Parts: sequence; C-alpha cells; structure tokens
Amino acid sequence: MKDKISIIAGGSGQFGVYLSSFLLKQGYRVISTTRNVKFAKKKIPFTNKNFILTKLNVLNKKEIKKIIYKYNPTIIFYFAGQSSPKESFKSKRITLNSNFVGCKNFLEIIQKEKVDCKFVNASSSEIFCETNKKINLKSKKKPISPYGKAKLMSFNETKYFREKKKIKAYNAIIFNTESFLRKRDYLIPKICIAAINAYKFNTKTAFGNLNVSREWNWCDEQVRYLTYFVKKKPQDFILSNGKLYTAKKMLQFAFRYFRLDFKKFVSYQKNFLRKKDFLQKKSDYISCLKRNYMNRKSKIYGKKLIHLLIKYYLNEKKI
Repeated sequence: MKDKISIIAGGSGQFGVYLSSFLLKQGYRVISTTRNVKFAKKKIPFTNKNFILTKLNVLNKKEIKKIIYKYNPTIIFYFAGQSSPKESFKSKRITLNSNFVGCKNFLEIIQKEKVDCKFVNASSSEIFCETNKKINLKSKKKPISPYGKAKLMSFNETKYFREKKKIKAYNAIIFNTESFLRKRDYLIPKICIAAINAYKFNTKTAFGNLNVSREWNWCDEQVRYLTYFVKKKPQDFILSNGKLYTAKKMLQFAFRYFRLDFKKFVSYQKNFLRKKDFLQKKSDYISCLKRNYMNRKSKIYGKKLIHLLIKYYLNEKKI
C-alpha cells in the first residue's frame, strides 16, 4: 500500500498551515512548499518529524518535477498564489502567474509523467459574477478582479485536465475564510483590532462599505470538510458554511464584546472601497454536500468567530 504523502504548494498561508496540521494527525507525511523558508518557519506553530518545509518556485517546472519524483505524493494541494482581490489590481502579472501558471505547471507534469496522485486546486468564490441568488456550480462565472480572473482560469484548467486528460483533479471553491493566521489587513481581523483599539485607546478606525455580506468561515472547519470532499470522486465543490452576515453585523459583534457602540469609533473612507466588489455572496453549499451524501455542522461563525479572534489578539504582546 502506498504511503500517505501530501505536497502542499503554498503551505505557509493559513490554509496550508491548518491543512498540514490536520493531515499530520491523519498519519500523512506532509511536504509544505514556500518561496521563502526562513519567513515561513515563523508562521508554522508546530514541529513534527513527518513535516518538511522546502523551497519551491511554482513557475519552474524542473523544480516541480524534482519534488514530485522525490516524494511520490498520494495527493497534491495547490494553495500557492497572491490571494488578495484588492492587491490583484496592482499586481496583475504576479496574481496570474501564481494562481494560474503554477497550477497549470503541476497539472501538466502530473499528466505527462503519469503521476498516480490526486490534485486539489484552491479556487475561489471570486470566479462568479455578482448575484442575489445562492451561488452553485452552474452559476454564471464572470469575475470582476484580476484575482478572480486568474482563479477562473485555474478552475477551468483543472476541470479540463480532469475531464479530458483523466487526472484525478478537484476544484475547491472556497468562500471567505478566517483564522488566527489571517493577514491583518483583511476585513475581519481589521474589525477585531478596531474594537480592541477603541476599547484600549479610544481610537477610531476608517472602513469602506460595511453593507457587504459574506459567509465568513473558520479555517479549521474548512480544512476538515475539504479533506472529506477529496475522499470522494474527482469533482468541483463549494466549501462554505451558508452563514451570511454583513460587515456591519460583524462590527457590532466585535464592539459589543467591549460593550461599545461601534458608530462612535468607526468612520467611512472612500479610498478603502475596492474598485469593484460584490455586495453579497451566499452559497448553495448544501447541494455539493447532498451530492456526496455528506452533512456539515459548522460551530464557529458570526459572533463566536469574532470573539475567538479578539481573545487571541488580546493575548498577543503587540497588535
């Protein structure tokens, strides 16, 4: 029987770290790749004899081929890539190369070298067009950011290799996901830190559009259900919890933790608006679960998610 070995491209991001931890507990040997090993080590909160952190340039096919032949993985996860829709307007080429070209390189090598493994591409809810309806796999795809466009290209490429080249390839369409490792310039961490600073220093924080609605998921839960899906036949699937909240509601949760009125500490600033943005994104996540005879019971969302992050940030020496 083949050993359980996974390669996680882009392993130093929040998904890579939480997925590594989960897979190690499942008896996997995990090879996590990154562009900068020294920087990535600071973000990995665990050590394990079955965990290897190694440098990889996903744009270099020779390096990809070498690492695949060296470790002979049973499954490859592609989480590499510039992950900010807002930043993608400034870094279009980096966004395209990291999210699409790197993914394509892996797929081509798996196909050409006849590698017997599963391949999981991290796609995004950003690939769809704006809609008030619940998003399912058949929903219209018309991204509004360079990030969304790159993710759609990698989604289509992964689907092509599955259907035409018979690669065991999956697309995980991931909706907004939070964790202790989420970068602080994203909306939910910013909301939590704004509440802390209001409580501690009586300071105000500027935001953009607070009427946006999202399904904010917890990364631990997302990772668990991701692994459930990839045990099923190769497919595309939605990874979300169906719990929709406005940014304003999440602000209320954060400030009420300190018994504060957020309206006294929050201002509106036009330059914080994304050039283009979806007003709401709600998923038909249940259809993918039902098709696979699965259930999902999410425990961390809304108020609980906000309070977990606030408690974590409060225990840090520096925010």
